[in-house]
Amino acid sequence: MQTTAIAETIARRFRLERPPTLFAQQKAITPIAFTRLRNQGEFQAQRTLPVPPEEAFSFQVAVAPTPPADIWIDGKRTRLCAAAPGDTFAFDLTTNPVAHTMPPYDFVRFYTSVATLNQLARERGLRSVGGLRAPALGFQDPVMQGLALSLLPMFQDPSSGSALFLDAIALAFHAHVLHRYCGAVGGEGSAGAGLAPWQLRRACAFLDANLDGDPSISELAAECRLSASHFARAFRQTTGMPPHRWLMTRRIARAKELLLQGDLELAQIALVCGFVDQSHFTRTFGQSEGLSPAKWRRLRAN
Repeated sequence: MQTTAIAETIARRFRLERPPTLFAQQKAITPIAFTRLRNQGEFQAQRTLPVPPEEAFSFQVAVAPTPPADIWIDGKRTRLCAAAPGDTFAFDLTTNPVAHTMPPYDFVRFYTSVATLNQLARERGLRSVGGLRAPALGFQDPVMQGLALSLLPMFQDPSSGSALFLDAIALAFHAHVLHRYCGAVGGEGSAGAGLAPWQLRRACAFLDANLDGDPSISELAAECRLSASHFARAFRQTTGMPPHRWLMTRRIARAKELLLQGDLELAQIALVCGFVDQSHFTRTFGQSEGLSPAKWRRLRAN
């Protein structure tokens, strides 16, 4: 319900019809939301609607060139120059920013409440955040640009990602915001420590038991009695890969076992191994192995 309300508020405020919105850190006080705000001329340029001020921050990252625009912060108008890909706009939503942007434009919007930012900061051993410390409206931020570009395939096809992937993006976004925009220092003393053997066994067993599901980093962290941010760093330190990549590797390995048995259809294997459908299975398997599941099976049946 909370995610539905956030998505509806974004659509109404930006006067866009169902802009794709993805959510991560679902067990946080407020989920972290990613939205693609795109208008290629389908909708007439209008001011965004004002909303009640809220204790939250948003970051809008241009993924395509954008014409100049006007913005009002606390009622004060500012003229923005044309944005280039990678230009990032940071907003404190207590200031009720209102924009008048001319199409075409294409942004990825990152949203986090201050409550969630502080919750995850405490998990990292950091103090609560204050206000944003952004240098200007519209500045290059390669980290935010990279995160935005990594989300584009999921806006097009949600089956191309997973809860683990979105959680990893959310944690990277959170860490970046804390250190670049909120002035946080320290709190990463255990960043180089990996998982204890029992934690690695439990995490891997949990992932293997949920190959056909969509587990989150929070669920894995709970199995290991760690915070989500600590778990994500420790898992990568121990295995050399993030949890979402490890899960996909296990899904491919399990699919190979079932392909060799030869008694299940590809659509059945796809569902058993956690792929959305046969098309998703075929596409992902081909990216990993360089050939389709059907051809892989035929070559090994001879």
